[in-house]
Amino acid sequence: MDTNAANDPETITRIKKGPCKDGLMYDNRVFFSHQEVICYKYLRGISIPAKRMHMEYRVGTKHIDFFPLRRVFWEHHPILLKFGKDPVRYGEQRRAILDPKGYSRIPLVVSCIMFKNQKDIMQRMSGMGVDFRIGKVPEPGITYYILNLREEMRIELLMEPVLF
Repeated sequence: MDTNAANDPETITRIKKGPCKDGLMYDNRVFFSHQEVICYKYLRGISIPAKRMHMEYRVGTKHIDFFPLRRVFWEHHPILLKFGKDPVRYGEQRRAILDPKGYSRIPLVVSCIMFKNQKDIMQRMSGMGVDFRIGKVPEPGITYYILNLREEMRIELLMEPVLF
C-alpha cells in the first residue's frame, strides 16, 4: 500500500487487516462499501460536517447508516432488490426499531439505488423533496423510498415464474 495514499484523507483505501478487514478507509473513517463512501461524500458536499454526520448511529442493538444533523435517518441498501428483499418491508422493520425508542417523529429515508456519484444523489434527493441539511421531507414522520423503478421492475420480471 502506498503510505502517502493512506495518509491522504481524500484517497479511498482498502483495509487489509484487523476487525474492519475488507472495509474502506476514507477521510479517516471506515466504510463497508463504496456506496457508503459516495453517500458520505454527498453529505459532506452539502456542507454537513463530518462530526455531525452520525454514521452507524446506534439505536438499541441496531445501527442506522446515517443520521445527519440528527434530523433525518438514512438507510442506504442498494442490493436489497438484487437479493429479492422488499425495500418497503425493510423500511417498516427499521421504523419498528426507531419508533419505540422515541424517534417516531423523525423521518426515515431508505435508498435502494446504486448511486453513480454525489450529483446523482443530489438530483434524486432534491427530486423527492429531501434535504438532509434542514431535515426537510415532503411529509414529516413518514418513510421515504428512493428507488430505481426500472431496475425494480426488471428484477420483479426476472423473479416471476415462467408459465408454459
